[in-house]
Amino acid sequence: MRIRNRASVCISLALTLSFLLICMPSAAIVAELTNGTLSESQNEGESIQYTIEVSAIPKQTQIIEINTDLMPVAGTNLWQIDGSGFNVSGGDEALNDHKIELTEVGEFPDKITVSVYGRMPVLTSVEIVDGVVVTKKITQTTGYVYYHIEALDQNRDILGTGTTETFSVTIPDDEEFMSRLNAVTDPDMRVLIDDLYSRGLRDEAEDLLQYAESPKDASIPVTTAVLIAVVLLVAGFAAGMIFGQMRAKNMQDFHDEYKGD
Repeated sequence: MRIRNRASVCISLALTLSFLLICMPSAAIVAELTNGTLSESQNEGESIQYTIEVSAIPKQTQIIEINTDLMPVAGTNLWQIDGSGFNVSGGDEALNDHKIELTEVGEFPDKITVSVYGRMPVLTSVEIVDGVVVTKKITQTTGYVYYHIEALDQNRDILGTGTTETFSVTIPDDEEFMSRLNAVTDPDMRVLIDDLYSRGLRDEAEDLLQYAESPKDASIPVTTAVLIAVVLLVAGFAAGMIFGQMRAKNMQDFHDEYKGD
């Protein structure tokens, strides 16, 4: 009797283990870069093109979901998918979406080639506020993704582990401005210029920075610097009422071109 019970337990354990091994998805999807360069940091609005080969796709996969934070470029598709035996949900119109889904009735092929052509997110924009050109900036600069890939089963449950490649966005004008600002020896002047710049009054901050950079016999008092800033701000309002709309339109057209509109 004991031998029979032990045999039953062993058979049950063997069946359970076999079931788990059969149902267990692969550990992780693999995305191998075959063309292009994925740098850790990219300038805003900069164009980029790369190709990855997706493999190690779990056998139970019914949907492959791919996301990117890159922006589409006018006149071309953001995504290009090479391979057979699967469909792109939404058809060709979906090839400019930030997220696409590849669906399959049977089994996916062993490898899928995915090419992406897009632009980095644009973090800055310009607006006219009471006749003054104000530059607004998205504060998030890190945590953007070149791609995030997951395999899903028929119930849209995640199979195994997805794969992700991230990047950060830099604003060249910011880096150049801050480098010049850090070279200003007067700490009070630096604070004043930085405050104008952080409020989006970049033209006024630039004018004051140029004044701070100009050679002088002696450093100016903080009160004088404040007075200069106020004068620049008032002048900005006056000039903005006349020229602001024209300048903003040109800058917005440039911004829209980067976004691919």
